[in-house]
Amino acid sequence: MKTFKLLTVVGWTLFLGIHTFTDNLEALIGSRIIEFRMTSPDFSHFFSFSDITLIHPNFIFIKTGHFLGFAILDLLLFAWLGKHGKAVLLSFGFAVFTEVMQLYFGRDGRLYDLIIDTMGIISVYVLLKQFKARSYESSV
Repeated sequence: MKTFKLLTVVGWTLFLGIHTFTDNLEALIGSRIIEFRMTSPDFSHFFSFSDITLIHPNFIFIKTGHFLGFAILDLLLFAWLGKHGKAVLLSFGFAVFTEVMQLYFGRDGRLYDLIIDTMGIISVYVLLKQFKARSYESSV
């Protein structure tokens, strides 16, 4: 069972990675075309907020994907590891990694995407803590 959980985590990180590093996310979503292109990163773009709604025509869809993608990753890591602190750290580390690496793949690695990713991670953490507290209260 532990091996299955690990394989699920690996599969989900690969899924997130493909969506993160593909050259054109719209082509991936619309036509299922995956292309990778390395570029020279411009790290100043990471801190840009001025183009927040101009980057993607499907802005809400893409940002919901960020939130849910990393919420699911955190949930899968927690299920595999059994410790939520480690799951949160690994999820957050992968979120930082993907946003920075997007700058090398001609994509828009952005601090605000990292914030959205983190909100997904924290949401799962809070929900699981509340669930655990309610389970404890009902057993007493």
